[in-house]
Amino acid sequence: MSSVLPPLAVDLDRTLIRTDSLVEGFLQGLFRHPRKALHALTALRNGRAAFKRAVTSAVVLDASHLLFNEEVLDYLRDQHRHGRELHLVTAADQSVADLVAAKTGMFASAVGSNPEVNLKGPHKLSFLEGRFPDGFSYAGDSTADLVIWRKARSAVLVGVGDSTRRAVAAMGCDIELDLATEHRGLHDWLRLMRVHQWSKNLLLFVPLVLGHAFLNLTAVVSVIVGFVAMSLAASGTYIFNDISDIASDRLHPTKRSRPIARGAIDAGPAFGVAVLLIGVGLALMAARSLPAAGLLVAYLAISLSYSSFLKRLAILDIFVLGGLYTLRILIGGYLAGAAASHWLVMFSFFFFFSLSLAKRHVEIANAKRATTEDVSVIGRGYRTSDAPLTLALGVSTSLLSVLIFSLYIANDMYPRGLYHHPQWLWGDVILVMMWSSRIWLFSHRGELDDDPVSFALRDPPSLLMGLAAAVVLVLAAT
Repeated sequence: MSSVLPPLAVDLDRTLIRTDSLVEGFLQGLFRHPRKALHALTALRNGRAAFKRAVTSAVVLDASHLLFNEEVLDYLRDQHRHGRELHLVTAADQSVADLVAAKTGMFASAVGSNPEVNLKGPHKLSFLEGRFPDGFSYAGDSTADLVIWRKARSAVLVGVGDSTRRAVAAMGCDIELDLATEHRGLHDWLRLMRVHQWSKNLLLFVPLVLGHAFLNLTAVVSVIVGFVAMSLAASGTYIFNDISDIASDRLHPTKRSRPIARGAIDAGPAFGVAVLLIGVGLALMAARSLPAAGLLVAYLAISLSYSSFLKRLAILDIFVLGGLYTLRILIGGYLAGAAASHWLVMFSFFFFFSLSLAKRHVEIANAKRATTEDVSVIGRGYRTSDAPLTLALGVSTSLLSVLIFSLYIANDMYPRGLYHHPQWLWGDVILVMMWSSRIWLFSHRGELDDDPVSFALRDPPSLLMGLAAAVVLVLAAT
């Protein structure tokens, strides 16, 4: 084969790997090292190649975090076994090319951009013609590569559109391999937005219901609009979180299937959608209540800080998550015009502190089962030896929240006289204790495969307990 087929030059971004290494590197740097990433932007005045070098200098590169296209890799390995020369020729920075070449171990050479030359389009063609005067084949992915395929003896097409495919065929360039890319549909975008997590924003309705403001149409509409606004803005933060976590997610047994981590959605467009969602959410919230919009800004600031670095600070990350849940109730109070009770706020904080710790405990427990050594949990500030602590702290906080809930009923709900038969409310105390105990049972077993709120929406016993809690409220009110 080596005597028949010309050397094969292989592109990197969206060809050998499924994503754009520059975009991912810059955006991860923006969350992890914002000052360095923003400083790298100033290098754009010296050209795109200088910007690439600045990004690679600001972000620690690791080839194991790149999402390789396994179909392309299999083809290249087969070609390499048969003696064909393979060369990595990419517009990515030279340092990235060197890392990938070392990782794959099958390229005769690896050439990338340097601060003076952006090795793309005509520049790449000029290099290839000089390096391979007897002819070459080229593996690429976009219309920018048409200028190269026009001079190539054969082509490997990776995820190109129909128009590009027809253009290559019209040039008389033989197509030795044509690989389709994964279809990116609405389902991936909805999953990226974590639409199922919108259920958490039902907490905005708690002050409306407990304050008996649900007969006020203005208050109801205000909370509904606030729910939509909060959901859109929260989806934006989830997307930012996924962009920040690309590297660790690709090493995680389950999170590697997330749309950005598996390359179904590019980080660049996802970042733009996140900014749009947050902007629309803030505008909608401000149209209903400026104080609520102010709290939403605080929520977003804390959420983004959590995505950037707080989630890697042990224990503090749980305080943050408990606070974010409680902020939802405070926002709901402003929207409904029914201020949340101090007892309710404190119950909410301790209750959701416990639930957040349950999710973290599962991550620690599962990591502990995978090894006999005391190791760090990927992407978190915990070690496997912390499991007894998170279990004890979580269960005790859960019981403390039940006690605060009891005091809320006795010191707030009874005196306000909003319920004709308040004695029924003690049934909700029992139900809260039963449900939180069930959550911690599954957490201790390592069977809580999602956050507790999402788990409850799929768990029939949890749904029955939720229905029973609603019935108890009705009986207490009538």
